[in-house]
Amino acid sequence: MNYKNIFDLVGEGIIVTGGAGYLGSKIAEGLLDFGAQVTIVDTFDVMPSGRIPDEKSANLLYIKGDLSKTEGVKQAYAVAEKNMGKIDVLFNCAAYTGYAGTGDADAMPDDIWSKGIEGTLGMTFRCTREIVPFMKKNKSGNIINFGSLYALIGPDFRTYPEGFNSPPNYGAGKAAILQLTRHCASQFAKYGIRVNALVPGSFPHPETQEHVQFMKNLSDRTMLGRIGQPEDLLGAAIFLASDASAYMTGTNVIVDGGTTAW
Repeated sequence: MNYKNIFDLVGEGIIVTGGAGYLGSKIAEGLLDFGAQVTIVDTFDVMPSGRIPDEKSANLLYIKGDLSKTEGVKQAYAVAEKNMGKIDVLFNCAAYTGYAGTGDADAMPDDIWSKGIEGTLGMTFRCTREIVPFMKKNKSGNIINFGSLYALIGPDFRTYPEGFNSPPNYGAGKAAILQLTRHCASQFAKYGIRVNALVPGSFPHPETQEHVQFMKNLSDRTMLGRIGQPEDLLGAAIFLASDASAYMTGTNVIVDGGTTAW
């Protein structure tokens, strides 16, 4: 075997939910660079210009899809399979909390709590459930869920200035996703389907990065002394999508600059 090609994704059909977002678009870009056919499913009417340098690539398809509804997921997957010929890999990047409040656990109403759990755990579950028939048909598949460092540790509220917070439904939903990952890895292994989780640390959106003190606080919580940039996820993402991780399932790959290691 030529191990130089162990990360090769040529001919792989990959769906990236939330692939028009800050992190998802960089992952989609990296997958394209490694030769994959990529379908992005997101909520924008069209793919926002400039998110992916090679946005007119013949290997890239953008689908506006409603992942909050089962029918929307099914429709997106059917279009993706028709375009790519097959679906080999699913990246479950899409998530939302729907909360602009303080994030305090003693202030969040029931409906907002439920919306955040639905937007993290519910969306990942639905997108996973509906991809399995496609992968069973292929007798192989690879599902990569997105966790969070707050699935592993509690937020350090000393790092959050006024106006910034981490809502409790986000961390709770992401923690549940890691358990769902283990459950599905066990259940679907007999069909040749692997299920792992990519767990990012602090990767704040550019708008959040404008808050200098908050960025310093987050950076000081990491061993490497800096926040994560989208490209920092690419090595782990390509690894999990490729044959380089062929003997891995049910595990979490943590990319957090060392935050959870101390």
